[in-house]
Amino acid sequence: MRYAYPAVFSQGRGGVGVGFPDFDGCVSQGANFLQAFKYAREGLSLHIYGFLEDGEKLPAPSRLESIKLSGNEALTLIEVDLKEFEPDWSQS
Repeated sequence: MRYAYPAVFSQGRGGVGVGFPDFDGCVSQGANFLQAFKYAREGLSLHIYGFLEDGEKLPAPSRLESIKLSGNEALTLIEVDLKEFEPDWSQS
């Protein structure tokens, strides 16, 4: 149960924020990029799990070249494996 979605990282005064263009409301932040990446993976996993639990269809991941960035933003793919966060999910 692996999924990969683009994430937009933005550096700000309070740290690093992360948003997922394909999931409204799926945002995270951290004090630095490493922490923000970790929390983004956790948040994305929980968001995807919520979709699956509710029987909702997951959106297709956006093409990286279609995402517009501003000057303080960076784009990367975040891959999650739901088994890493909760082993029993694969048996649901």
